[in-house]
Amino acid sequence: MNKIRRSLAILGANGLLGKDLTRYLADKFDITPITRENYEHQKEKEFDVFINANGNSRRFWALQNIYKDFEASTVSVYKTLFDFKFKKYIYFSSVDVYANPGRPKNTSEDDMIDVSNLNNYGFHKYLSEQIIKNALDDYIILRPSMIIGKNLKKGPFFDIIKGKPLFMTPDSRLQIITTFAISEIISMLTSRMIKNEIFNIGGEGAVYFVNISEYFEVSIKWSNNAVEQYYEMNVSKLKAQYNLKTSEDYLKDWLSEQKEV
Repeated sequence: MNKIRRSLAILGANGLLGKDLTRYLADKFDITPITRENYEHQKEKEFDVFINANGNSRRFWALQNIYKDFEASTVSVYKTLFDFKFKKYIYFSSVDVYANPGRPKNTSEDDMIDVSNLNNYGFHKYLSEQIIKNALDDYIILRPSMIIGKNLKKGPFFDIIKGKPLFMTPDSRLQIITTFAISEIISMLTSRMIKNEIFNIGGEGAVYFVNISEYFEVSIKWSNNAVEQYYEMNVSKLKAQYNLKTSEDYLKDWLSEQKEV
């Protein structure tokens, strides 16, 4: 007898993460991609799992467009709770809910967050987390580091490949994870019936940009307006559940995939 597959909706299915999750999770779930174009048509439908990968990810735009980001990052989340029916809700938040996201000792999921120290982008993500925790009985909140995948269209690694200058200094460090690893994490968390938990998701450690030329076959350009960026969350909670690779290994995996395209 064939096992009945669970239904899974992916909101934001045209984005970097959503598009890859649609592809990678198709062998485990009956997938319904939800986009701006078909949102109204999909309203009121019921799913076993609903993934919200639709929030605004443009941090610098958000800091310059505070109210628009509030609509994109917070109001839109609240709206999904009324527009769709589901048994489990998975929300992609942000590393920016931490005031100092580059300090593993101060970025445990159980650490208290002082909202007065958050920028508007992180505050709106944190508000969305609170809405979900207050309204739902079965949720998982994921706080990702930098996500890289097949359809990458922005960020430092995209800029390097396209020969564009980097807007971060060589002293910068970034924690990285691939869309494929995220799909495996989602499969694992849902199969184990884990609920009402928050997970930082990123590779162990960080990629040091002072050594970034070792990974690429093109010369690295640095912008005169570059600033130091440092992101490295505590991922010990995720490590207890999943065989996590290093950020460096995830970057190597992504580069290997790019060569195969």
